[in-house]
Amino acid sequence: MQIKRLTGILLLICLCSCTVNSQWQEGSLKDIKPSGWLLNYLETQRSGLTGHPEALSYPYNTCLWDGDIPRMGTHGRVWWRYEQTAYYTDGLLRLGYLLGDEEMSAKAEDGIRYTFEHQQPDGWLGNRVDENSWPMAVFFRAIKAAYDASPDPAVLEALERYYTGLSTRHLAERRNILALEGMLWLYSRNGDHRLVDKADSVFRYRNEILGEAAGKHRDSRVTVEFLTGPEPYNMHGVTMSETLKLPVMLYQATGDQFYRDLAVYALDRLYEEDGLPDGLFTSAEWLQGRDIMHSHETCNAIDMSWTLGYFLEILQDARYADMLEKIVFNAGMGSVTEDFKALQYYSSVNQFICTGTSNHNADNYGSTWMAYRPTHQTECCAGQIHRMMPNYAARMWLRGTDGVVAALYGPSSFKYSEALAFVEETSYPYDETVAFRVEASSPEKLTLRLRIPGWCKGASVKVNGKAVRGDAAGLRKTEAGSFVAIRRTFRDGDVVELELPMETRRCNAFGGGVWFERGPLVYAYPIPSLWTKDTRRYDNMNGKYPADDNAFPCWSITPNGQWNYAVTETSEAEFVQTPDGPRLRVTAVPVDWQLFEGPGGALMTPPLPEHAAAVGDACTIELIPYGQTELRLTVFPVVK
Repeated sequence: MQIKRLTGILLLICLCSCTVNSQWQEGSLKDIKPSGWLLNYLETQRSGLTGHPEALSYPYNTCLWDGDIPRMGTHGRVWWRYEQTAYYTDGLLRLGYLLGDEEMSAKAEDGIRYTFEHQQPDGWLGNRVDENSWPMAVFFRAIKAAYDASPDPAVLEALERYYTGLSTRHLAERRNILALEGMLWLYSRNGDHRLVDKADSVFRYRNEILGEAAGKHRDSRVTVEFLTGPEPYNMHGVTMSETLKLPVMLYQATGDQFYRDLAVYALDRLYEEDGLPDGLFTSAEWLQGRDIMHSHETCNAIDMSWTLGYFLEILQDARYADMLEKIVFNAGMGSVTEDFKALQYYSSVNQFICTGTSNHNADNYGSTWMAYRPTHQTECCAGQIHRMMPNYAARMWLRGTDGVVAALYGPSSFKYSEALAFVEETSYPYDETVAFRVEASSPEKLTLRLRIPGWCKGASVKVNGKAVRGDAAGLRKTEAGSFVAIRRTFRDGDVVELELPMETRRCNAFGGGVWFERGPLVYAYPIPSLWTKDTRRYDNMNGKYPADDNAFPCWSITPNGQWNYAVTETSEAEFVQTPDGPRLRVTAVPVDWQLFEGPGGALMTPPLPEHAAAVGDACTIELIPYGQTELRLTVFPVVK
């Protein structure tokens, strides 16, 4: 649906002295204990790349932030090594907290301690490479996780010295503006309104502050004028993902409706212009439009899901949780192998071949960027991937002023207080039932909020076996896209059961073709494939290669069976629960459709055929959750 342009938004700048005080917040990750499939995923992550930084090669095989990282070669910007290891440190710390792995969390905490012990006289934190505060903006998230787990007033004092020492001009330049995330978080802890005033001024008047320099660099482009202007969002994807959190955070800090309207409008418009079936948007490396041939950078699966967490916490709208989990379960999980030992830099909804020469995107065309590898030419995605599922877990349980919010679902337990905990038993998103069992040493009165996803019709809630209906029991009705608020005194042994019926949906893709969904999961045809270890030393890799390529291979994955299927105009998917998990069965026909031949004969994923012609008889194929695939056919051409 075409979104009406937000006309006159620049005239809506009217300051409000109040703040939005009812924000939901993530708490200590030490209060969350994963179980079931979520625990298995996190343990696989630990035994995979997160627990073996040597497989990721440089810069992850260094001291991280616990010292100075030496520069290796001349590839990339001089500050990259600190940005990239900041991503990894955040994921490492959060994973350690979730798994109770003290060795893992201590390694990350060492870097935080070193950073504070080496704060410079003017307040600067982190290595002063290129006078760039963006790496510290990333590292702040690890500091936040550590503080949430163990609050320390000295951390707030050091951060205040740092943020007050950054000039308005400095903050307006490039990705330095993302330091506003930490500034606004700090304000929510210490109440120093000078931080809000500075953040408001920098974001609102960025164009005026930068003057002629405004817009000359891609990372300085995202301004109020850019977000509300008539031109498409022609912008670097990661910078866009990161920046969109700022207006919603400014809304929380200032109470100014202008920022809320801007945040909602810009996010909706981004998806209107660039959205993809798997929940993310095109970003290779720039926003590319909605054609399904365009890939997305794996960094954006993590960055946008993190940004959506702020939208969820502040605006308390279920649709942002829907968007967040769709990214994680599909685009995010689909960019890393099941054993968490290799990942892609670019990932696509349709990818029929993933080799060292199969990148079909214009950026680094014909290179390694779509291969599943532990090491990549540019290292940011290899650092980001460690944050994805720990960040999901962090936003599963949110604290409100009157209780707790089960915002994202997954098997886990949550310690609400010393006297009360909730045990969540579910296989969601692979099943429709979510049960919450109360463990309490004494009764406690609070509100438990449960999300009803926007795609869910006919949700139902039971408390101790009795159906809950409407407001008579002090609850909102179980409407799609809402939160049910259960207000009661919870006692040991209480059970809350949530049923979320999932319907199978056939969806039309932009530019032609269809895909199939059920609940939060997109389904794809897993193309039979041949996996071959790729030992080639590519020039673009700048010498990086896994320390042990038997344990952590670079893969060349090629199709090893039929993949060129189309569906008919009437094909619908049938859901079946198999011993191997949920599946969709759909009637398909083979069509004349071949791999595309790129430079030097390299094979690449082709676009959808303009006129799909059947070359065989109809058959039934089985689709599996997108996040469980590597080679996949997600968007099918349609034969008439």
